[in-house]
Amino acid sequence: MADLAIVFHWTPTDCADFSLRELMEWRERARQRSSAEESNGAQPPPPGAARQRR
Repeated sequence: MADLAIVFHWTPTDCADFSLRELMEWRERARQRSSAEESNGAQPPPPGAARQRR
């Protein structure tokens, strides 16, 4: 569940009702997203970045 917390910003409470199968499916999605971000150097924008102007 740590992968889900880091990638999707979910708490354990958010995942409490997931079956083991659902947890494993979401964990795989988190792994894929994390791998994609690392491979292309993309980083998520900081909070509030959409509201910032240059």
